[in-house]
Amino acid sequence: MADGSKLPKAAQLKILRLEDAEQQAQTLISSTVRRIGDLERIIMNNLDGDNGDAIREEIALLRDRRDEHTDRHRSCCDVNAAIRRYLGMLPANAVLSDAKKIKTRPKGGESFVEAVDRVRRDIANLVSERFQVQQCGLPIEEIRAKARDWISRHAQTARPRITATHNEFAISFEVYDERALVPMPDIAAIMAFLYPEKLLKRIDEAIEQMPKPRLALSAEQKAKRLREIKDLLYERETEEEALISLAEEQGQTIDRRPTADPRAILGLVVDRNKAAAA
Repeated sequence: MADGSKLPKAAQLKILRLEDAEQQAQTLISSTVRRIGDLERIIMNNLDGDNGDAIREEIALLRDRRDEHTDRHRSCCDVNAAIRRYLGMLPANAVLSDAKKIKTRPKGGESFVEAVDRVRRDIANLVSERFQVQQCGLPIEEIRAKARDWISRHAQTARPRITATHNEFAISFEVYDERALVPMPDIAAIMAFLYPEKLLKRIDEAIEQMPKPRLALSAEQKAKRLREIKDLLYERETEEEALISLAEEQGQTIDRRPTADPRAILGLVVDRNKAAAA
């Protein structure tokens, strides 16, 4: 859904302001570069002028400002590009609305920069925890349960084919290892059929010797914690954007993160359930 006209009014206004910030940064770069060029020409035309040292110092200062404006412009471009990508990926029938504005201010004694840095530390901690949860291992009991289930399922697939006639009696295990490069009997499945209790006992012993993960969660616990982290991240990013917007109202500029959730930046609610039902 790339058509910005379908966005609610507050989100449209935020996009316009973000685009203005990008254009203003570009204008500052251009004007600073022109001023540096003018001063450099003055130096070249009068190398021994009385104000040469002052002009050189001013050029050095302007070059620092040019770099700051360039960084600001790059940050604005990255944020706006991320938002455009996000909106372009929304389904055409997505139901969009403005999110409820939250009230937040820096805590006692904090500047806006310090308040945003505090929230961003919370965000970084949540992102780190999300990675750990995504990489977490299973509790021993759940691994054992999976082993029992595996043995039970493979024992069923390995049931032998029995041929019994007046002229022939034969037993064959026609189960093959799907991962083998050439046809090869699935020995583990055959063992699961012949000796399920013995196999389970040995597998339990092997499980006991496995390295213990730093974090172990069941599938249900993992899914629940990831949902909680997702909600907490959105809350923190919404707070981050509210602080940045409040700082802008008071004339202070704080760069946004291109990796921030576009919904948080735009104050946008996306109802995918309604879109799917439409």
